[in-house]
Amino acid sequence: MGARNRRSSPHESPMSDAAAARHSGDAPVAWSAAALADLEALSVAQGAMVRRQEPLSRHTSMGVGGPAPLMLWPRHPQAVGALLEWCAGRALPWRVLGGGTNVLVADAGVGEPVLNITRLTDGIQLQAPRGLLPAGLPTAQALRLACREGLGGLVWSTGLPGTIGGAAAGNAGCWGGAMAGVVSRLDLVAADGSWRALPAAALRWSYRRLELPEDAGIGAVIVAVEVELRPEEPAELASRCEQLQRRKRESQPVGARNAGCIFKNPAPDSAAGLLIDRAGCKGMRVGDAEISQLHGNFLINHGDASSADVEALIAAVKDSVREHAGVTLVEEIRRW
Repeated sequence: MGARNRRSSPHESPMSDAAAARHSGDAPVAWSAAALADLEALSVAQGAMVRRQEPLSRHTSMGVGGPAPLMLWPRHPQAVGALLEWCAGRALPWRVLGGGTNVLVADAGVGEPVLNITRLTDGIQLQAPRGLLPAGLPTAQALRLACREGLGGLVWSTGLPGTIGGAAAGNAGCWGGAMAGVVSRLDLVAADGSWRALPAAALRWSYRRLELPEDAGIGAVIVAVEVELRPEEPAELASRCEQLQRRKRESQPVGARNAGCIFKNPAPDSAAGLLIDRAGCKGMRVGDAEISQLHGNFLINHGDASSADVEALIAAVKDSVREHAGVTLVEEIRRW
């Protein structure tokens, strides 16, 4: 979740869940101490939790990054609308963060307040043929609840980190599936605080990307995702999820601090991880940042890696793959 004012994009997560940065105008002004204080007061009045100078390393799966001047946790979509409307009316920029699973934050941090959507978890509705999932709901929890209710359609998301909102914003996918294949509607709060409900026909999907209609996308924040579900046997769903989890544990650094896949696959038949492996990059290390010995497309923070360490390691891997295979890898992560 990291590009600024991308036309036609909502907040994004790391894969997504990737964290998202969204701003309210083309030429935003800087935040003053007085403006931060006013936004803090408004947030508290809207029932949001607020923290000053909050380290973003606490809220990203990579565990690196400096502070945000203000972090807000709205508890309901109406609060999101009120906060965005207030910022937009003053041409002040903001950022939106989900699970922080595909975000690389600079060591200096960011200059804008961050709306953390992970408290938007109320309003779950699960009943075939569709289910409504609040944007802050972890994808793992959404899958678990659906399987418990005997509803299939999300098994492909087994092991997918982050939040449902971030997964939709970044068209997250694994095991041959992706959000593009299951989303039937997105509920958004536009940058001016207005509400939009966009059906699947209005959405344009591509590899790890969602584009919204131009009149809805700039600065929009996803607050709920409607997905297609179908009745299946709970025991069968649980069995398939367990098989995929086992495969994930065998092939990926589960439990280590990482941001998921660092690079996009150059082509459907060309995996970034394999190119990185063939270039001899597994185990390559800068400070506490290391390319996983288990899967070449995962970069691990062993504890004290800085964002600069991660950036240096990414650059070294790209150079090695370019020299070995003639391929320029493109990052899947978003930078703040």
